[in-house]
Amino acid sequence: MTESPAMPLPTTPPPLPLDRMIYADLCTDHYPWTEIMVDLEARQAAGFSGVLDAVQGERWARFVWARGQCLGGFTSGGQAVGWAQAHGGLPRARVRLGECSPPVSAVIWTSRAARAGQLPGRWPETHLILKHEQFYGLLVSEELCSVWESGQVLAGHLPDSGALCVAYSPNTPENRERLLRFWRDLLAAVHNNVALDEVWQQTCVRLSAEYPCLDPFVRDVTLRGGVLNVDPGVAVGEFRPALQTALRTVLLGLGVGLDNLALGDLPNRPEWAAAGLGGPVAGAAPLRRPVGR
Repeated sequence: MTESPAMPLPTTPPPLPLDRMIYADLCTDHYPWTEIMVDLEARQAAGFSGVLDAVQGERWARFVWARGQCLGGFTSGGQAVGWAQAHGGLPRARVRLGECSPPVSAVIWTSRAARAGQLPGRWPETHLILKHEQFYGLLVSEELCSVWESGQVLAGHLPDSGALCVAYSPNTPENRERLLRFWRDLLAAVHNNVALDEVWQQTCVRLSAEYPCLDPFVRDVTLRGGVLNVDPGVAVGEFRPALQTALRTVLLGLGVGLDNLALGDLPNRPEWAAAGLGGPVAGAAPLRRPVGR
């Protein structure tokens, strides 16, 4: 994905497409944090999935839940924020709480550290790019927001025709080295379970028309002995969907699922969810994290 330079960090939380607003602009001057926390504890125990935003001036914090699991809190740039920091740093906050589905929560959480980047072109021309590159993250146009996974819309409203779009996605050029590390680790781990070299090369030949970087004669992307090499000139928007599609095709042909392989902690890394590989919600601890801890 070709993007303009990263935009300044937001002074308010990016808009979200929530299914139902439980409360909006609740002022902690009149409804204190202690009462809000009691309400959140009860909702979490009932399996709540959703988002809480607390805003005071240009300071803000966002907390995310999925299926009763408090994944954590963050502010601009994905900086972690705990409940004690929220209470102390935002004593007179305006608080919003809304529901969303667990898959939407997972995308919001995984994209928390993503820098906003304005996409080239205007809607709907950008739609084909997002679909081809299997976009993962938040797409924002003014107050409209949609949540995407693997190039498909999970929730929200698409931009108006002719509108400029801003993307919040972990799969950006700024994250190139971290993404490459993840894919190297993942393919090495898969290769330790099932030999990939021969079937990988055959698959790349078949997919090279759609993903030219996989062409084994060009050698932009190669896999030998489970070791992945990607030419520095290949963009993230090229190699990421190509690797994702190739891995899925290879495993389908072998009749093997990722959940049947010994992959260590890879499914718990943020890049796993951003790669559209399913499995655990990125960032989630195995046990419920109590609200306020």
